[in-house]
Amino acid sequence: MKKLILIILFSSGLFSPKLTAQDDRKNIVTLSVMSATMQPPRWTVGYIHKINERYWLGAEIGYGSYQTFNLKDRPKYKYNRDYELFEIRPEFYVNINYGGKVKHLISAELFYINHSDRLENGQFYETKKNNWDENHNIYYTYDFADYDRKKYGLNINYSPVFTLFKGVTLMPKAGIGIKHRNINYSNSVNLQEAENASSGCAIFCTDNIYEQNGSDTNLNLNLNFRVAYQF
Repeated sequence: MKKLILIILFSSGLFSPKLTAQDDRKNIVTLSVMSATMQPPRWTVGYIHKINERYWLGAEIGYGSYQTFNLKDRPKYKYNRDYELFEIRPEFYVNINYGGKVKHLISAELFYINHSDRLENGQFYETKKNNWDENHNIYYTYDFADYDRKKYGLNINYSPVFTLFKGVTLMPKAGIGIKHRNINYSNSVNLQEAENASSGCAIFCTDNIYEQNGSDTNLNLNLNFRVAYQF
């Protein structure tokens, strides 16, 4: 009887799941590689805490300015000495493969971005109603103008987690959501109405955020690549 009990105890210990060193790491710090190279650029760092193996909670904070990136005046990308951007992104994760070596996370992410600059030699358009109550775009050019962009919304993301060695981790992210964006031009110098001055930029390109004056709500595409360390 004693031998049978010992065999059962040994077998249950052999085949029951064990916590690895990776599972014991409850904290993750992240650095976004993509946000530092995208337009407009910012440094984005984050922290994630594993409430348990299934549920994680985290947030990212990003900041960019003319000084932090040592930018020169680059009219192509609309950067001037007054460029400044702040963002915050709280996020709740569900680990749908917490028994596997590669973790698969589904998350809900709130985001808020505040972006401002003093632009020069540019153009924008705003949408107004005509006499037949139809929307049409009116285009303007300017020598100088204050630019302010606020954007907020919600993304649903997928993030695989690849642990390389000693806690070093790669965390790509892809998601889609909804955003509300408000862009305001003010204090314009030499503002003039113009013919269609748009560059013809597609919906997801960078120039689009500089060319529209006003508010809109639509889909948001979210891509990111983070290097992380678990401890």
